[in-house]
Amino acid sequence: VKYDADQTSIFANVQYEHNYSENSADGFKAGVSLRHMRLDENIAFTDTTLQRSYDGFYQKEENIPGVFAEHTLELFDGSLTWIAGIRADMHNAFGTTVTPRTLVKYDFDENTTIRANIGTGWRTVNIFSENIGLLVSSRDIVFTESLLPERALNYGVNIVQQFNSEEGDVTGYVSADVYRTEFSNQIFPDYDTNPTKALVNNFTGTSISNSLQAELYIKLWKQVELKTGYNYLDVYRDVRGQHEQLPFTPTHKFMQSVSFAPEEANYHVDANIHWFGEQRLPDTHTNPEELRRPTTSESYAVINMQFTYTFDSFEVYTGCENIFDFRQEKPILSWQNPFSPYFDTSSVWGPTKGREFYVGLRYRLGE
Repeated sequence: VKYDADQTSIFANVQYEHNYSENSADGFKAGVSLRHMRLDENIAFTDTTLQRSYDGFYQKEENIPGVFAEHTLELFDGSLTWIAGIRADMHNAFGTTVTPRTLVKYDFDENTTIRANIGTGWRTVNIFSENIGLLVSSRDIVFTESLLPERALNYGVNIVQQFNSEEGDVTGYVSADVYRTEFSNQIFPDYDTNPTKALVNNFTGTSISNSLQAELYIKLWKQVELKTGYNYLDVYRDVRGQHEQLPFTPTHKFMQSVSFAPEEANYHVDANIHWFGEQRLPDTHTNPEELRRPTTSESYAVINMQFTYTFDSFEVYTGCENIFDFRQEKPILSWQNPFSPYFDTSSVWGPTKGREFYVGLRYRLGE
């Protein structure tokens, strides 16, 4: 597939702000905006063996004038902050959309903060650029209807707890985010109905994304930094009365980073671990038996490490990525025959490159 694209984007914004008091964040802002985007995409097939139908010239032009307003109010000596906003956008093809949003922040004390927010959002999609992997597949991309903007309601809570030892040797924070997004229209290619096609349409049924993210950051003796993060994602649609997990979305992800930088030394060492849980993969049970894949991926981890030494005006660094050389085996279906109807790169869920060493030099022109 030959894919040529040209995009032009222009954004302009005029805003008025008024603070009611110099000693608080109480205030009001309002304004107008204009967004212009033109996307020209040209798709041609370098081989016509496969019966693919999506070649051609695609043009998309959006002109979106908008108005917005936001009000901020502080209460209880600044402990409680309430922000309420609303905007209206007039899309040249899809009409007017109003999107309200509000956020509340409460400081229990100088170390503990909780935030809650709720609001709506929308966007138009660019199927080819957002799913570029489909273009190197034998799948035919089929638009079953005209696509409307994606729309969703999102709400959630965030809490942050900071901590400091009396001597200042241990500082850091722990945070947690819980969010839910409810789509009233979602566009995600259907890989399952036919393994030789990707069907693209509007999905107006129940489509939910639940997420939980927890993070712990600790700094010890001003030399060692530890950061641990965990992410849980439950992303599904209700199809014919059953929960259907969206593919390529690991339910569990874990990240750990460690940095060691002695105060009076000219070097520092950094290491990180990324662990990914199982992901649902596209259904291939109708393929010939030798071209079928499991319905879920393996869980895997990637570990990286880097050593950096600093001179007066430049740094020398060396490191290794994917230290334990994890690679997905046979990531491409029907790789022996790239012009067969089963050639498919959409089952790539893990690293395809193995262990990699590198060395580099970074020069600073000035402080």
